[in-house]
Amino acid sequence: MKTRVISGIVIGIVLAGVLIPGGYLLAATLLAVSCISFFELTRATGIHKEGQKCNAIEFCGYVSILVHYIQMILIKDYRYYVFSIMFAFFLIMVCYVVNFPKFTASMAITAFFCFVYAPVNMSFVYLLRIRPYGQYFAWIPFIAWVCDTCAYFTGRAFGKHKLTPKLSPKKTIEGAIGGVLGSVLVGLIFGYVLYRNEMPNPRVYVVLALITFVGSVIAQLGDLLASGIKRDHNIKDYGQLIPGHGGIMDRFDSVIFVTPCIYFLAAVLVPLIW
Repeated sequence: MKTRVISGIVIGIVLAGVLIPGGYLLAATLLAVSCISFFELTRATGIHKEGQKCNAIEFCGYVSILVHYIQMILIKDYRYYVFSIMFAFFLIMVCYVVNFPKFTASMAITAFFCFVYAPVNMSFVYLLRIRPYGQYFAWIPFIAWVCDTCAYFTGRAFGKHKLTPKLSPKKTIEGAIGGVLGSVLVGLIFGYVLYRNEMPNPRVYVVLALITFVGSVIAQLGDLLASGIKRDHNIKDYGQLIPGHGGIMDRFDSVIFVTPCIYFLAAVLVPLIW
């Protein structure tokens, strides 16, 4: 537990160090994290073989990640993400066809999934940061960690009914509810900060409560998704990069899944309180 807490503090410091200034520093950090998470996913799903060099279909994935971040930094508009996604799709599928039968269709599809799942989803943190009031809203995806913490302690104290017994036996319905309530409470505190400093409109409380409510539900689904992949492939952790936590995917799984949701909710709801 001590190691886990220390690692959590270090992650928080690094997070503040890149989210506060934003810009190229944040983009470079997200690019590095995306490449690591892509590696962890390809290794977990069997595309990357332990002890072997990066194969052609993995290489196409890394090229796609680089292209995605370059277009994101230059254009700064999520609507152009369709270009990144289609570029990755065609590059990976061409690689599959050219190298047939070295790679299977399922490997190509999985490689594309790994690209969208972590790198594309994670990059929405950057898009949140460059939006109006991005210095505040870029922090909201990390409400997933608040949700996880509140769910853990609520589940230990009151948990009786299993949420998904086959997928994650330790998670309970009571814990899930506690995670949602804790997240909404933090969202209201966050709304108070915005109300006092940036948005003197009472509707800011409703908007932040709604965003954190939906976000906490999606975050828990993201955690279950990552757990399901691990169970499908009989692995305990995605990696050992972060002491006490595992890999990037083990620590950021719910954040990765919820970030696009937070972005679109903010894009729709925040203009209502300007």
